Formats: sequence, structure tokens, C-alpha cells
Amino acid sequence: MIRSRTKTREAGALAGTIWFCVRKNSRARKRGWLRDASIHGLADRVGARRGDIVEACLADDFRVVPLDRFNDTFIHRARGILGIELTHGRTTERTAPTQMIASNRRFKRVLDRFLKANVIRRRDFERSGTARAFSARQFLIPASGEPAEMFRGSTLVAVPSGGVGELAAPLADGIGGWMLANLGGRGEMPYKYWPSRGEESPADNAIRRFLATVALARLGELRNSAEMRAAAVRNLRFNLARYFRPLGDGRGAIVESTGAKLGAAALAGLAILESPARDEFLEELNMLAAGVNSLFHRKFGFRTFFFPEERDGENWNFYSGEALLFWAESMRQGAPFAPSLRRYTHVFRRCREQHRRARNPAFVPWHSQANASMFAQTGKRIFADFVLEMNDWLLPMQQWDDLPSDLRGRFYDPRHPNFGPPHAASTGVYLEGLVDALSLVRSLGDPVRAASYERAIARGLRSLRQLQFRGPLDTYYISKKERVLGALRVEAYDNAVRIDSAAHALAAAIKVLQFAEMDSE
Repeated sequence: MIRSRTKTREAGALAGTIWFCVRKNSRARKRGWLRDASIHGLADRVGARRGDIVEACLADDFRVVPLDRFNDTFIHRARGILGIELTHGRTTERTAPTQMIASNRRFKRVLDRFLKANVIRRRDFERSGTARAFSARQFLIPASGEPAEMFRGSTLVAVPSGGVGELAAPLADGIGGWMLANLGGRGEMPYKYWPSRGEESPADNAIRRFLATVALARLGELRNSAEMRAAAVRNLRFNLARYFRPLGDGRGAIVESTGAKLGAAALAGLAILESPARDEFLEELNMLAAGVNSLFHRKFGFRTFFFPEERDGENWNFYSGEALLFWAESMRQGAPFAPSLRRYTHVFRRCREQHRRARNPAFVPWHSQANASMFAQTGKRIFADFVLEMNDWLLPMQQWDDLPSDLRGRFYDPRHPNFGPPHAASTGVYLEGLVDALSLVRSLGDPVRAASYERAIARGLRSLRQLQFRGPLDTYYISKKERVLGALRVEAYDNAVRIDSAAHALAAAIKVLQFAEMDSE
């Protein structure tokens, strides 16, 4: 278990081995290690000038890590908390926790670079090398001013006493600002960005891009912002031009190099349904709806791929719920292509049966949203009861106790790594379903469940706000700050920015704010 080391002495009184990095406009100007130094007076000692900021780690508690336990000690969630020291012969290299965060580097990568740079064979290092872990208090020190203490290269966010809106509002507005700042001239948004490199990744995923379209359009409506509405329309126009293709027989799909997915067609259809410029895209909407309808499957509810055929069945937990949500919202809006209640209920039952046979958390949020919508439309308890069943099962996966403070509130089940790693996008989408579930239990008069869901939502929002790039204390190493401010890291120890992390967090925050507005009426 990794915990922060709490000490009662003032920062100015701490002395010992210190890592420092003098930064000008976020770029490293000077860096190194000092002995017999203290945080107090460090800026002057290392020659920091006006406008500089000094990143500093006060290292202590050095302990040898047996090389056969390397991977047990230097785990992912230790990044940014533990430092690592590697020694072979007379060569020693020490990497501070904030260096790991600023470079977004894994421990294995640190070891590989050490071996390569010093021409050391792995078997020689395993025979005669040494690895030590160390802890460190972390500070940012302006050239003139008081040190600010950090935790894993950031500052900690607490669950507020004044209500979840205190987290949801800045979370939503920050993400909206990031989306507007990073919207390209053709209406495109970056899919994935590496802050440490200052580069966009070549990776892509159409579903996640359409998620961002939906979320930005919803924020435009919530804030009554003509700028955001226009940006969402431009983004939708770009995404459809890039990915939409007719398939024949009146059907359309979202086509990528990897194939055409049910989930992509459903999310693109949902983006058009909710667009302020829906009439512009009615042809695409009708063809996407026909495409989704064509993948109906009597036994499994839905097939999941238009093509390639051999991938059919993959990602069923995700895509079946996305398709049902598109169907539910089509029914709510009275769209001519909407399925009958009988058809929806048939698919619902098939999906429920399959989920009960092999439960997976990825299934929960999409089906929660779809069936909460159907309960609101029909009042049928079969839909409400399943929403509660799913979310009651999901809640124990939210982590809180026995974790570093900055990780609390995320969703991850270490007993089932097959469910996937912790991720900002996962926390965000689970909250989308939980807010709908909370609204449902409030309407049913279930105060015990409501309190449980409210606590989970508050903790999840805390997690998302922790992952958000919020200001100078967590972007001190990033030169292109406009590319990240308001966006979310995928995890506290992985600063990559991905569009679905932002989209799900934004959609969840919007639902919380809408829910709070209803409470205040």
C-alpha cells in the first residue's frame, strides 16, 4: 500500500537530498540533485530568476528493492509518489517522483533507459545492480514567494461540504473551455494528446468523437451558449463528413479502418437527435437509424458489427446499451424510425438475461441511461428495477479507503482486472448512469438508496475534478497549456488527455447540474 508520508515540520525546516528543476515558461532551464539543502532558500541557491518556478522533491526513506520484487514495488499507482534510484558499478541515476509525472514515464521505461544509456545488459544489472525506492515531499517554489506543497505533481481536491455543484460546475465549464479552445478550423477536436511531448497521438475512435459532440451540444443548451451550440454543430458536421457512409438498402453506418460498429452508428444518431441543427442531418439520421435497426438480433438483442463479420459480438456490453439508449431517446422524441415498445422490451429482456449470466461494469451505465428513460416514458417497474439492480452491483467497485488521496472516488475492482483498468472515462460514464439512477430512486421514494448514490456521485466527481488540469499548480511542466487546461488526465499517474475522458466527465457534470436545478425549483 502506498501512502503519503505526513510530517509536522514546516517546509522551511526540512533538509536533506533535494531534486530541483528550474522552469521558465514550463521548460526546464536547470536541474539536478543537491545534498544538505532545504526548501527554504532553495530558489536563490539554484539561481532562479524572476518569472522562474522551481519544482522540488525532498527525498527520504530510501530502501532497497530486491530486483525480483521490482514490479511489485514500482507499480503504476506508485508513479508520482515513489522515486527510483538505479545503481550499477559506479553509475547511479535517481529519478524523482515529479520527474515521472512531468515526463509521463513508467518505472520500466526508466530502467530501460538507464540500461541503454549506460550500455548495461539486463542480465548484468540483475546480477550486480541495485534498485532503491524513496519517498518525497513535493513543492513548487516561485522565484519570490512561498512554496506550495503538492501531491503527485498536483494539489488535492476534497469533497465539498456545500454540495456537488461546487465540483460539477467548474468541471463542466473547464471541459467546455478546453473543447472550444481546441476545436479546429474544420470542426475537429483532438482525439488524444500527450502533454509531456506536446504532440497529438495518431490514434482515433469515432464513438468517442461523437460522445464529445453530444456532450458539447448539451453544455451549449445548459449554458444557453450560441458559441457552444455552433461549435457542436461544426463538430458534428466534421465527424459525419469523415465517418458516415451509406451501406445500401437505406442504411448508413459510421465506417472506420477497423470496421463499422453498432455503437458508432447509435452515438452518431444520438448526436443528431440532440443537435440544434438536427434538420440539416435528417438524411444521415434516418439511414443511421435504419442501420441500427438492421442489427437487431432475436437472441442477443443486437449484433455489434456491420462488418467485418468476424468481429460480430465484440464489445457487446458497450454497444448494446448505446443502441438501446438511441432507441429510448428516439421513442421519447416520437421519431418515425423509433422501435415499438414491444421490440424495445424484447431486446431489453435479452440484454438483461445475458448480463445476469456474465456481469460486466461496462454494461451498466449505458443500460442505466436507456432504461431510466424508458421508465420515465412508461412507468413500467421492470425498467426501474433493473437500473437499481445494476447500480447496486456496481457501487462496491468505487474505491475510497486505503488508497492514496488523489485516487479516491475512481471505479476499479482489483479482484477483476479483466473488467479493465481505472480510467477517467470509466468514472465519467458510471456517473452518467448513477445520476439517472439517483433521479429514479428519488421518484420512487427510496431515501436509503438515494443517499448511497449521492455519496458515490460526490466521490466520483471529486475523482474527475482531481484528474482535471485546473491551473498553474498542475500544468507547471506543460508548455502548451491551452492544449490541456480544462481537460482530464486518464489517471492521476498518466497525464495523457483523451476526448472520451472529457466527454463522459462533461456529460456527467451536466446531469448533476440539471439535477441540482430541479432540486432548487
